[in-house]
Amino acid sequence: MTLSVHNSSSELTVTPEMISAAGYEALTFTGRNGDTLPYRRLVSNADLPGQFSLMIFLHGAGSVGEDNFLQMRIPGPPFARYMKNHRLKTVLLFPQCRANCRWVDVPWGDLSHDLPEKPSRHMTLAMELLQSAISEFRPDPGKIYAGGISMGGYGAWDIVSRMPETFSAILAICGGADVKQAPKLRHLRVCDYHGALDTVVPTSRSRNMVKALREAGCGHILYRELPEAAHNAWDPAFADETALDFVFDEPAG
Repeated sequence: MTLSVHNSSSELTVTPEMISAAGYEALTFTGRNGDTLPYRRLVSNADLPGQFSLMIFLHGAGSVGEDNFLQMRIPGPPFARYMKNHRLKTVLLFPQCRANCRWVDVPWGDLSHDLPEKPSRHMTLAMELLQSAISEFRPDPGKIYAGGISMGGYGAWDIVSRMPETFSAILAICGGADVKQAPKLRHLRVCDYHGALDTVVPTSRSRNMVKALREAGCGHILYRELPEAAHNAWDPAFADETALDFVFDEPAG
């Protein structure tokens, strides 16, 4: 098992047994071309009336593989806890990208990038997984969200840029986007966390996208630039419920 140098002590204590006990099913999605994608799924509070909300969350480079576990160490506990605390009728999807692959085929250290003409292999699978889940669970069209950390932050921006009409909110943590996509994303609720001391993904990637969105008329942005954080902006993002409240449009507790 290869661990990212950016792991926090809390995520290293998470075990596969803990993830399964929290209700996350271990599943495999088969795409149209026969390619497969391991993913975890949580169907939360299905007995409640009304439609589901739905979120797809993409992990960072330290969680690649095929064990269907590493992608859960960071988001698994806080998401499960949030669903329990707020009793949200929600479907959560956590696909896992294989080693030596990326959600978006662009360099992470660059100051900008153009949206690739075609989605990557794993982004294609993630989009097909999302479409399959929408067909199965029929979520509220106004409550479909994307999120991601680092490499997955790039992925979250990529998937909403390719399917802007599908999503209503994004949680992007230390990622990067093509700022030229901002006009078609101005309807989103945007929650973005980035460490001011990040040397892996330049902080300007988030700063510039937020600026572009504001200039495009996006009026629902929560941007937290963390003055003492480096690349690990996910611990502050999940330290309380502020980010998830914003994305799931829940009143603050």
